Amino acid sequence: MNYRPFALLLALCLASRVHAQSGGAAHFYLYRMQPGAAQPFEEAYRRHLDWHRAHHDPLSWYGWTIEDGERSGYFVDASVGQPFAAFDHRVDAAADGADFRTNVAPYAAPMGQPAYVLLRDASTGTPLEDLKPSATMQVTHVRVRYGMEARFERALAAARQALRDIPGAPPHTWYRLVTGGDAAQYMLLVARDGWAGYDRFDRSLGSLLDADDAAARDVADAVQSATTETWRYRPELSALK
Repeated sequence: MNYRPFALLLALCLASRVHAQSGGAAHFYLYRMQPGAAQPFEEAYRRHLDWHRAHHDPLSWYGWTIEDGERSGYFVDASVGQPFAAFDHRVDAAADGADFRTNVAPYAAPMGQPAYVLLRDASTGTPLEDLKPSATMQVTHVRVRYGMEARFERALAAARQALRDIPGAPPHTWYRLVTGGDAAQYMLLVARDGWAGYDRFDRSLGSLLDADDAAARDVADAVQSATTETWRYRPELSALK
């Protein structure tokens, strides 16, 4: 029996997976549309993505529209799954910025560019790093009291174990803020396939820790505030590798 084709296929599959999960950096960019400018913004952003494709940008770029909450209508783009060093070697960063200012900036105001690090050990899945975005995401921003990060992350480990015992639980991906906002912030992405996903799974972090008093106390003591919003994936405003 000739094992070489099988071995080659296995090697290619493993190499693809390693490439998709090669780093923990997650750079997000947030934009507020100018009044009445949603359509021209999207047309301009498509042209900007064409610039990235023409220059063979090795980074993947996701795009979402925020559908509810105080930031409803905002646009978010992000590049995830690479080491932080990848952003020291962007493809012609000056020309990239110039193209963005020409095509996109007239239609939207930048509202922030936070950078996060993936907490792989606290997560049950990494759809974005694996290039498998869901139709929507339930996005929760958590502010933790400064100095309480270790207790909070200990509770996340307990929640991860609880999630593993729930059949059909959607992937939960945790990130910790590195720069671009107040210290001690976390972000949770829960993959959803629309509103029907809430019929199948509606557990909160607190409810996942009902059976673990110590972890529940860690969350109660550590969390200062939390807000949740829905992000809808825009494949036509994304460029994945």
